[in-house]
Amino acid sequence: MNVIRSAVVAALVVVSGARVEAQLPSAAKIYDKYATAVGGRDAWAKAVGRTETGTADITFAGLSGTYERHSAEPNKMRMIIDLGMAKVDQGFDGTFGWAVQPMGAATRMDPAQEKNLAAETMTGAGFLDPSRFAKVSVDAKETFEGVECYKVTVTRKSGETAVEYFEVESGLRRGTVASTPMGEQKTSFFDYKDFEGKKIASKIVQATPQGDVVLTIAAVKFGAPDPALFKLPDGIK
Repeated sequence: MNVIRSAVVAALVVVSGARVEAQLPSAAKIYDKYATAVGGRDAWAKAVGRTETGTADITFAGLSGTYERHSAEPNKMRMIIDLGMAKVDQGFDGTFGWAVQPMGAATRMDPAQEKNLAAETMTGAGFLDPSRFAKVSVDAKETFEGVECYKVTVTRKSGETAVEYFEVESGLRRGTVASTPMGEQKTSFFDYKDFEGKKIASKIVQATPQGDVVLTIAAVKFGAPDPALFKLPDGIK
């Protein structure tokens, strides 16, 4: 009898697990819903670049300042946070990444950071396509920042992994926890707003060991930024 009972229990566990798994949508369906929630792939495909401006708050240091981020095809990026007494200035020209130090000298990023930027910095609708990853798995339903989300683990073609959270109800991406050369990095997305027919999280919270960095986006302009923004500083190559 005990053998029979054990077999029945085991069978029920398998069936129960299969039912839970069956309730999870595919990665393709999650990204399709995400694409629709932020304005559609067709609208984003026309975005050959963009400029975001707003404010930055370094909560643990009591500092606030201006924030701007520029992106251009195929994967160029420039971000400047001006806190008055200090400035964060980073860029990527598609091959080389750099950071400008407080005294004005520019240094090249670590090759691992460059590789990550090359894979993750993109314009257009590329960020809505799960095929850009080497592997994608939908793992579970979990609560993230107080919202029920699908937990999706992605493996980038660079080999790095990240967990992304998509809200079950709206389809919007609510956060990501990524493994980076500098350690685990958690980013949360809040207050999605419409900018020229495309929805963008207007509040981004990046958790650090010291405390949160909060970026608030006030305006977004779509179109190719000034190419001079991505010019490699002297002495980097």
